[in-house]
Amino acid sequence: MKLFEGKLILTDLDGTYLFDDHHISEENRAAARYFMDNGGLFTVATGRSKAGMEHFFPELEINAPAIIYNGSVIYDFARKADVLDTCVGEKGFRLCKALEARFPDAGIEVYADHIPYVAQDSFWTRRHFRNVKMPWNPCPAEDIPQPWLSLVVTGEEERLPLMADFIETQFPGQFFLQFSSPHMLEIMHPQTNKGAAARHLWELLSIEPENVYVAGDGTNDVQLLKSALHSCAPADACPEVLSIARHILPEYKKHAIAHLIACIEKGLL
Repeated sequence: MKLFEGKLILTDLDGTYLFDDHHISEENRAAARYFMDNGGLFTVATGRSKAGMEHFFPELEINAPAIIYNGSVIYDFARKADVLDTCVGEKGFRLCKALEARFPDAGIEVYADHIPYVAQDSFWTRRHFRNVKMPWNPCPAEDIPQPWLSLVVTGEEERLPLMADFIETQFPGQFFLQFSSPHMLEIMHPQTNKGAAARHLWELLSIEPENVYVAGDGTNDVQLLKSALHSCAPADACPEVLSIARHILPEYKKHAIAHLIACIEKGLL
């Protein structure tokens, strides 16, 4: 039996596995390759879209399906196929139109069939598309094909809570809301999050729960960390994540994932 056989690592990308300039350190990359070469399954759980993920290949090496769109989709990049997807569908369209009417200053991104669309423009949406290397794709909501996977609303930091309150009041229980940054609010199916997708994935791969290791740093990783026994966070993660992580790793710029793999090898985790 290989050293890491039967073990699964699910890591967030930004602020955990990726550095600020969106590159993977050689230390992290070599450790992940060593983990996979010795029988382990290594993949990511990210808020990025399929297109946003593909920007990192072939530098990003994984050998299991990835969780993308913060859990809305589990995607097998090797087979080029969805393993699982949950959609906001027509409810998402109705919400989009309500947001357009109530918040003309909000940016509204729609993800459908792995294509990112811009239903309503904003400075923060343009910055997001630029940062994650997605092509700019404006399109009226009426012309975006169904089924819609998820929406992202962007705006000024003080405006986003007002938008969240509006959604929860006007569409109670219909969506799962998540702040992925001070300027981004993600809107998904009510049963969707990284944690729910992680549980589905390790069951699909027949991995025992005690052999699952998850790592993340931001508020969109809270459900992921709550899902697993071995929850890990870089030392510079946000306070909410640090309060629930069972294992604190070095800061992400000190190659946190390489450290995690070394600890697994030594039997420390």
